[in-house]
Amino acid sequence: MTTLILLASIFFNTIVLVVFKYFALREIDVYKAIIYNYLVCIALGMISTGSIPIASAIGQPYLYFSLVLGIIFVFGFNVAALTVKYFGLTITSILQRTALVITVVYAILVFDEALGWTKVMAITMALGAIILVNLPLKKPTKRASDAPAWVLLLPVGMFLVNGVIDTILFHIEASQITSTGDITMIINIFSFALISGIIYGFLKQGRNFFRLKKQTIQAAFILGIPNFFSIYFVLRLFGGEWDGSVAVPLNNIGILCAATLTGLLVFRERLTPFKAGGLILAIFSVILFSRVI
Repeated sequence: MTTLILLASIFFNTIVLVVFKYFALREIDVYKAIIYNYLVCIALGMISTGSIPIASAIGQPYLYFSLVLGIIFVFGFNVAALTVKYFGLTITSILQRTALVITVVYAILVFDEALGWTKVMAITMALGAIILVNLPLKKPTKRASDAPAWVLLLPVGMFLVNGVIDTILFHIEASQITSTGDITMIINIFSFALISGIIYGFLKQGRNFFRLKKQTIQAAFILGIPNFFSIYFVLRLFGGEWDGSVAVPLNNIGILCAATLTGLLVFRERLTPFKAGGLILAIFSVILFSRVI
């Protein structure tokens, strides 16, 4: 059952990445599409449970986790956008994926998960695969050396934001703060993200933030459905039978492989020696992980 949940998580998270690739090709306002996709996610959850956003979180043990995650979702998007701008897409992708180390270390130290040489080798190979698949480095649109000093903190911020998001989600499930894959909690995470995003968007763009093109509305719907299920199945995976130090790397390496293959087959991206090496390393990593499950 856990294997099926892993495959579902990989599938929906890969669809989300494909949708973002589509947005880039169509020059869609990504920030607005992301913020308004939360409405779609909330609607899906409400149809499923009948829960009322925000009100259903009052008095629940996950209230503050939902609030923090909602804010971090929006903050993380802006950090990612700036990191791409000054350091390039490759560096950003590597930082996002290698941040799995934070959750793995947390799972081992806080939940006393076992750490043997096989698991260490599997995690190391997973990290190596992530780096290889994203090589060679691509030039960013602006040079970090020409930017303010605070820009140098962006890679650290990108790494921490992604690590913290996965770690909080893992903590919620591992600590059994609520039932596994609690849809009501998911609704509230997206609700707080929506509120945070609207506030930031209004402060930055004023009333223009509420002026939506038909293309943006369509984009929000296209993103909303896979985004909802990507979070749902990640939570189900983290609350499953496997250790977090296994589930988190396997999920990331699975998404990496699926996204890379989709890029090669659908978007006709070139299979470089780096990508080929990364995929081979990823396969060996999965084989090693299968021995510690």
